[in-house]
Amino acid sequence: MPNLPAQIGQGMTAFTSTDDVTRLELVMVQNLLATTGKTLFLEKEDGIDAVTAISGSGPAYVYFFMDAMMKAAREMGFSESESELLVVQTFTGAVDLYNKSNISCEEWIKRVSSRGGTTEAAISSFKANSLHQDIIDGAMAALRRAEELGK
Repeated sequence: MPNLPAQIGQGMTAFTSTDDVTRLELVMVQNLLATTGKTLFLEKEDGIDAVTAISGSGPAYVYFFMDAMMKAAREMGFSESESELLVVQTFTGAVDLYNKSNISCEEWIKRVSSRGGTTEAAISSFKANSLHQDIIDGAMAALRRAEELGK
């Protein structure tokens, strides 16, 4: 199950195999899939549905959040191109920083937030509106649908 960023070599592809596949064949398949990005071998095939819900559909979740931030930026008075630049660079920088560290998302949030500051106000609003749980619920809805489609 690859995802859309595989088009640019930044994909996430999960795969599995039967016991009939040799170790050498498995390595060959993994090497082939790795040309499109990162890979994850799953011991059990039923994990493919969960991968579909997280990384298969995941790019759309990111774009959904980015779109909301771009709309907020435009409401704040930025042009469309300025809004896009602000949001895309923020996502790119945040992901790159995360990848170059061993720090959890929760710790990064703490590092960005100041007591009584702007980030804390936004995170408090997200929590009050159950955004975190809504994202989890959305991913679980995607999992249920993937399971239905797999039958």
